[in-house]
Amino acid sequence: MASLAALLLLVAWNMSEVHHFIGLVRVAPKGDVFVLGTCFVLTVFFDMVIAVSVGFVLAAILFMRRMSELTESRLELDASREGGSMGLPAGVIMYEINGPLFFGAAQKAMGALNAYRGTDFRVLIIHLGRVPAIDATGFVALEHAIADVLRSKKRVILAGPLPRPHSIFEHAKLEAKHVGLSIARDLPAASRLAEDLMSSEGKYALV
Repeated sequence: MASLAALLLLVAWNMSEVHHFIGLVRVAPKGDVFVLGTCFVLTVFFDMVIAVSVGFVLAAILFMRRMSELTESRLELDASREGGSMGLPAGVIMYEINGPLFFGAAQKAMGALNAYRGTDFRVLIIHLGRVPAIDATGFVALEHAIADVLRSKKRVILAGPLPRPHSIFEHAKLEAKHVGLSIARDLPAASRLAEDLMSSEGKYALV
């Protein structure tokens, strides 16, 4: 038994790949090191099943946090305002989202949009041309933000959604559900539609 115990210790030591473990701890991000250390401690003092279960949950939380950090947003004003762009008609602002709209990212992006809801504008363009994917939480957050803007008697245009988000919008019948919402195939088409909305004083043009 003593010889078998020594053999098992030697096998466990070789399987642990100590040099690789130490290298990961030195160069990996703090979040990865935390997950690795937690799984290691749980495996040694408790059970591998517990370690794998806890590690899976921690890795999922870490993934959601990183996705929220990757997603960025910015507001662009019309040409009549300081810092505005010549590409937008007067009374129109554009809110651009870059990155996937997942759980944490959706709350962050839509929270920033709500901060600009009181801005004096008549048409809001939400540019989604760089949003490759959107989950259920992201869709709900986006829909709530759209509904809040429409309740203030303003217009909303979704510009350039990629195929996957666009299929979700079609399946949910987003345009039919929210009166005052339009979906344009790209940003130039959205800009033209915004000009038509401004010139016709609320009458909608089809893209």
